[in-house]
Amino acid sequence: MRIAELRVYHHFLILAQELHFGRAADIAHITQPALSQQIARLEDGLGVKLFAREQRQLSLTPAGAVFRDGIAQLMSDLDRLTERTLAAAGGEDYSMAIGIVEYANLPLVSATMSLLQQAYPAARLTRHNIHCVHHGSALMRGVIDVGIGIVLAERQPPMPLAAGIDSQRVASSQWRLLMPQTHRLAGAGRLPLHCLGHENVILPAREVNPSVYDGIMHACNAAGIVPNVVYETSQALFGIQLARDGLGLMLGSAFSLDVAPPGMVTVPLDGLPALEIIANWRADECRAIVKQFLELLGLEGCRHAELGSMSPARTRKAATKPAPRPS
Repeated sequence: MRIAELRVYHHFLILAQELHFGRAADIAHITQPALSQQIARLEDGLGVKLFAREQRQLSLTPAGAVFRDGIAQLMSDLDRLTERTLAAAGGEDYSMAIGIVEYANLPLVSATMSLLQQAYPAARLTRHNIHCVHHGSALMRGVIDVGIGIVLAERQPPMPLAAGIDSQRVASSQWRLLMPQTHRLAGAGRLPLHCLGHENVILPAREVNPSVYDGIMHACNAAGIVPNVVYETSQALFGIQLARDGLGLMLGSAFSLDVAPPGMVTVPLDGLPALEIIANWRADECRAIVKQFLELLGLEGCRHAELGSMSPARTRKAATKPAPRPS
């Protein structure tokens, strides 16, 4: 099988996941016309239609669904073959790719990565800035080994995961508002959601997590308020600086605003659905380093835990189960 054919199959799997030529082309880092031509040639070569195109809606034909499942299995088998080849040569692949948006600032994940490094000193960890809506396709293509994302607890996951992808909710967190100690609301024990319509608010930008951003707006609309948003930031540290300088109250998760900077306080906010950390991975994953990471991520005391005030130090302390070192 030629490399060019493998690339086309990867692109087919992306389109089968996204069911949208524009999004699929962006993920594959090719132009939309090039992707369309690849799929057309693939269909011509097979002599069947893999996609149905009706009224600008794209869907898999029955033949396309069969082909998708078969190609996904083929790619998985090729990955396993590579691993067995390395093992036969006396080596093992200690690399692992994680899909995560760093803005989330998850202490649970950073602590787990540190523990993994202790268990596998030769580990090579790489990060891809991939939103959870794209975890399924990234896992199917082998771009990442584990996806870590954030969703709102009361909303469905932003997209269904493909067959062969497992998902687990790892922990949850409530919301907080960051403000200077001199602010008139700094002494409040808790704040209601409707205060977002009366105070200047700094929000994480929609590009950081579109489904969570839309969920916030939906909850506010349901409560009959319009948030008085004065700034949307894609950099948490800049948002904190804006709040420190008095531009507005910064909305964030309990795990990202666990410890308030000097001269500032955080106040719990009621009325928004809790945030949940989710992990996604390939169901047939057999590499030891990936399985070890998932095990550490789901340690008792952390699985489905409430991260209302779990700092990185507390998370490391909770993870006391020794990890086996590779031979």
